[in-house]
Amino acid sequence: MWMFQVEHEYNRVISVSPRAAAQPLLVGVLKPSFTPIVSRQKWGAEVGDCRAQLTLPVDFLVTHHIPGLECHNQTLCSQRLRELQSHHIHNNTWCDVAYNFLVGDDGRWYEGVGWNIQGWHTQGYSNISLGFAFFGSKEGHSPNPAALSAMEGLIAYAVQKGHLSSRYFQPLLVKAEDCLISPQKSGPRKGCPSIVTRSNWEARGTHCPRMNLPAKYVLISHTSGRTCSASDECCSLVRDIQSMFMDRLDSCDIGYNFLVGQDGAVYEGTGWNVQGSHTDAYNDIALGIAFMGTFTDIPPNAAALEAAQSLIRCATNKGYLTPNYLLVGQSDVMNTSSPGKALYNIISTWPHFKH
Repeated sequence: MWMFQVEHEYNRVISVSPRAAAQPLLVGVLKPSFTPIVSRQKWGAEVGDCRAQLTLPVDFLVTHHIPGLECHNQTLCSQRLRELQSHHIHNNTWCDVAYNFLVGDDGRWYEGVGWNIQGWHTQGYSNISLGFAFFGSKEGHSPNPAALSAMEGLIAYAVQKGHLSSRYFQPLLVKAEDCLISPQKSGPRKGCPSIVTRSNWEARGTHCPRMNLPAKYVLISHTSGRTCSASDECCSLVRDIQSMFMDRLDSCDIGYNFLVGQDGAVYEGTGWNVQGSHTDAYNDIALGIAFMGTFTDIPPNAAALEAAQSLIRCATNKGYLTPNYLLVGQSDVMNTSSPGKALYNIISTWPHFKH
């Protein structure tokens, strides 16, 4: 895996591998230059049906690696990209190839859905990020130096032309897509996330009403105030939130069924079977999931978002949540700014969202 970061003050591009993540490797000074883009027409794209617009410049960059589409020249890379687009449209039933741009092992940039259209590359980020992908390397091999250099140039060009914010975030390391594995073999993971229990974060004893299961809603909120990114810090924060609900708001317990920290862990609130006190008229029929922190301008990190999505999948698989549930933000059902605009923009792309 690799993470690319452009240091815009000096026009330098850094490539970091996990083994060298603590000591980033300076790979050279890059003057943003234009590599001729292989347009959709040139690589023979079929007509897609993606219409959702990106608001530019975007603040996030996501990079993927698609192994198993080996190619080293424009003719063969164009053929491989047509295969990938066909798979995304006809097998995955997406509106087009998933990425905004792709980089081949021939060192060229290939136009996906382009700069202005939302891709389908990363749930929770496709509507607020550019998705770039490596393709063309052999299964089990890294992109070659030409592809790595081309990716660096593509990122610098995106910043230079105003498509990508000069202060962009890269929330995810490069992710590999097993693009040609059948959906039956590569379906969603069904495991449940690791949950920090009440006893582990030293909850106070309480007696609250029971849930009406299976729940019909997932209700997403944020707690406001500070966030946490380490286990001890998050346990302390959950205790403080419980004390606030019980001592200041006179609630029978902490307000949420589960809470999610920036450490990527899920913390048991009232749990599956007991009502929270997060939203009047919904406490007995909605699982209340709260992200710890304030997410008005910047969303939770990728680890927290994945933990929440895994928890929702777990709830449906174990029967705590009805399969045809609706997902809403707290601001959809009451007058509040929670869960914050940045987080709301992400959950609005999740399955079962209902405005």
